[in-house]
Amino acid sequence: MDFPDESNLFGSLETSLTRERLATLFASFGWKVRKCSWTDYEVCSDIAELVIEGENPILIHGPVADLLANHPRIIDPLSHAGVSYSLECYDENRELVHLARG
Repeated sequence: MDFPDESNLFGSLETSLTRERLATLFASFGWKVRKCSWTDYEVCSDIAELVIEGENPILIHGPVADLLANHPRIIDPLSHAGVSYSLECYDENRELVHLARG
């Protein structure tokens, strides 16, 4: 799938899980995981390349292909673990097209 040239998904995660545990959670759903800095993780799949960073809240962002069709594949691991989230999704014109909360 073709990813956009820049991030079109931005979110915050309220959880007691660490960034590492969140990345492992995505791995259990088939995502590839790698540490991309001293503290941050990158989770990749055929639909997205996301970075998990920060604390209180943990942030998640990155490019997602066909965002409206694929955002459930990002939400599934979070919902499975009971992670509270707020996600903003933007179209190619940088206009907000979807806001998901859970």
